Amino acid sequence: MKFLPRKSPKGDRSVRTATVLIALPLLFFASSSLGLLFSTSSLLVTSSAEETIRPTTTGPTIFGSIPPAGIVLGESAVPAEARLAILRSFLASYHSPLVPYAELILETSERYGLDWRLLTAIAGNESLFGRVMPVNPLTGGNCYNAWGWGIHSRGTLCFSSWEEGIETVARGLKKDYLDQGLRTVEQIMLKYAPVSVANGSGWDNSINFFMERLERAQNYRQ
Repeated sequence: MKFLPRKSPKGDRSVRTATVLIALPLLFFASSSLGLLFSTSSLLVTSSAEETIRPTTTGPTIFGSIPPAGIVLGESAVPAEARLAILRSFLASYHSPLVPYAELILETSERYGLDWRLLTAIAGNESLFGRVMPVNPLTGGNCYNAWGWGIHSRGTLCFSSWEEGIETVARGLKKDYLDQGLRTVEQIMLKYAPVSVANGSGWDNSINFFMERLERAQNYRQ
């Protein structure tokens, strides 16, 4: 009977050591790859979820840049003679039904001492410049309320025409806001959009954003 030579313990240890040394890099590479895979998958899922469920601010605003802060009402470097052309072009770029009323908006704003950009900026935030509005509950037709004025849980205030809407909102902003010492967008927000304040949805950022774009004569997607 032949006997196979017995391996020495030292030889067994050498084999095991070599096996471990070979296996460790493979295990490290595999675990790193899996970790990277799961991290990437997690990032993709998180990003997709955030994009899907991220709430928008009040109104239809999506900012292409960081909204400016601290817009001072009444401080505009745009000369009066240039404002009508800027406002018409701006509203037209959003396909707003308010384009024919640009001159009236400016005249009414001046009469009540409002910043020439304020009525338009509020309309942009509240109704996409008059494109997305509640239906008149009495007539089923146009509500002519692009400013969210008097729209609350108790009902919806509608106007009979754009002229009435512009006049009513401008007069109300003068009497109930400016004359009460509310002189900044942030101060106006506290009274005009308390729900936005409670939800932290950035009403003031949206107004500042549109006012800044008007100041720079930047139309939609510019």
